[in-house]
Amino acid sequence: MLRASRRRPSVSSPSFAPLSRRRLLACALSAPAFALGCKRAADLPALGSVGSFALTDQAGRSVSEGTLRGQVWAAAFFFTRCPTVCPRITRKMREVQQAAAKDSVKLQFVSFSVDPENDTPPVLAAYAKQYQADLTSWRFLTGDLEVVRKTSEQGFKLALDGKATPGAEHFGLFHGSHLVLVDGQGQIRGYYRTSEDEQLGQLLKDAARLA
Repeated sequence: MLRASRRRPSVSSPSFAPLSRRRLLACALSAPAFALGCKRAADLPALGSVGSFALTDQAGRSVSEGTLRGQVWAAAFFFTRCPTVCPRITRKMREVQQAAAKDSVKLQFVSFSVDPENDTPPVLAAYAKQYQADLTSWRFLTGDLEVVRKTSEQGFKLALDGKATPGAEHFGLFHGSHLVLVDGQGQIRGYYRTSEDEQLGQLLKDAARLA
């Protein structure tokens, strides 16, 4: 059985590359996945702090790391013009959000845009609607690119490279494709490949331990 990595993915790894294989989450996100047994939050070592950031969400509200203090959340990096991996990341996050709600797992979701020049709050709001994101527990963030870059590379230890370029491979932007689990103190507790449904099921189990 595949398990989520507790290590930070290398910033030089091709984790942002598009993957063609898709699988359903039905088994990985089933109710038995939440049988916690004797495992506790202590089984999830802290992997570092996400650090400070100040950005704006799809409704034009200010959001910082302090806004999320006391909440368990899953983060990802994306951009709305992405022609490759981002639609999959967003669809998987929506499936995880639905499963968390069904099983009463208290989990927030945060998507950081790496193309803030295009991804204004109205654009993010339209994107959220397109993917049927439940905005009661999901924020789409935009703002200064250097803040996003610092948050990705120094906070989440995920690669972020390039500049938005229409017609270029991957639209000229390369970013991490993992979901990252963060606890209520802003500490990273795990990285989970969005291409592996079993790992997304593990994310939900781990989030339940932290709640």
